[in-house]
Amino acid sequence: MTNSFQIFARRVRSDWLYQYKALRTAVDWIIAIYFVIPLLIVAGYQYYSWWMSPPSWFSMIPLFTVGTVCYLFTWLGTIRYYVEEGDQLFLRQNEGWFQHLMLLGYRYSLVLQGVTTLLLMLLFLPLLVKTYAFGVSQAVSLWLLTYLLKINLGLLRQLLALRFRGVVLWLLRIAAFAALFFLYQTLVAAISHNTSYIWAVLLALLALIVYLGRVRLREKGTFFADIARERDARMRIVSLMLIRVVERNRRPKRKRPLLFKSSQRLFKGKGASNGIADLLAKSFFRNGTQWKQSLQFAALISGVMFILPGFLKITVWILAACLLSFWRKSFCKDELTAPFLSLFSIEDTEKHRALQLATPILVLPALILISLFLGISMFTWWGPIIMIGAAIPLAYGTSSVFTSWY
Repeated sequence: MTNSFQIFARRVRSDWLYQYKALRTAVDWIIAIYFVIPLLIVAGYQYYSWWMSPPSWFSMIPLFTVGTVCYLFTWLGTIRYYVEEGDQLFLRQNEGWFQHLMLLGYRYSLVLQGVTTLLLMLLFLPLLVKTYAFGVSQAVSLWLLTYLLKINLGLLRQLLALRFRGVVLWLLRIAAFAALFFLYQTLVAAISHNTSYIWAVLLALLALIVYLGRVRLREKGTFFADIARERDARMRIVSLMLIRVVERNRRPKRKRPLLFKSSQRLFKGKGASNGIADLLAKSFFRNGTQWKQSLQFAALISGVMFILPGFLKITVWILAACLLSFWRKSFCKDELTAPFLSLFSIEDTEKHRALQLATPILVLPALILISLFLGISMFTWWGPIIMIGAAIPLAYGTSSVFTSWY
């Protein structure tokens, strides 16, 4: 089976390279240096500090919440077999090679799912050990329970999708989701109490994986369904990046914009840079998609402020300002490539100046909202006043840094 293994290895390498290139389009070296790397450093330091001295708010997180997150994780992802459309022409003619390719993909998926489940357990480990006093056997039991259930659910969902369609399939999924949720929470509680029968449950789940795996690999007529699933899995990162790029029915445009109806000037002064800055600001504030995404981002960061410790709130606040500045700069640069602007002879220095004028104004609304909730989360009467006042210099400072180059 050497040749089938080479095909499998080549496809795995191709998939990893494809995901890497997709990430490179979203995370360039600027974002990595100014946002991703500092965020990883802060997260690593925070994780270490949780081990050394667990924060008081750990006790406010019930084990039920941890179980809910882990259970939702078991429904994510899929088991892949690395089949492609071209296999119909030649590889399927050799049944031994094709079955071995699917078996290799199945085993590889088992290993990959085990690693991702282990990373999730490591994330919750300080909470489990320091707050719920989990021992080694209990932590391993929770990892095995989540991992084995995740594999069983992956196989079961595939088998159900091959046998049922439409409303019946959705009803079965809903019933399975609800029933297994309460069963999983019961087993998590049993692990926390160090109940001995949990190992019998794990052995039963392992035996079920062996049975369902054999049934799935021997299933006939699954080639095109496997191809569709493989295509979706390969495009998982790209689909997240293009989640907003969907074809929709165009709504009739308003005859007059809701904001700045009289076309009043926002930036005083003469020159092309001021006029372009007006154009950028009005384009943003009249863009419903930008408002929606900004409110979603602000709501997410504002909610996080209520669960983070004091010094980490400020760190996230500054990182949010940096991300907003980069976001607004990207929006402005896209607007500056509009075809009608090419009709005018505008120098890059004027565009750069307009970018520097408009960006802090576009950052302020979302940053002020985040600063307001940051101040409220401090549980002081002066917190919102101080943080909203500090939002203005932070918006201009981060915008100045990110717009220092065009």
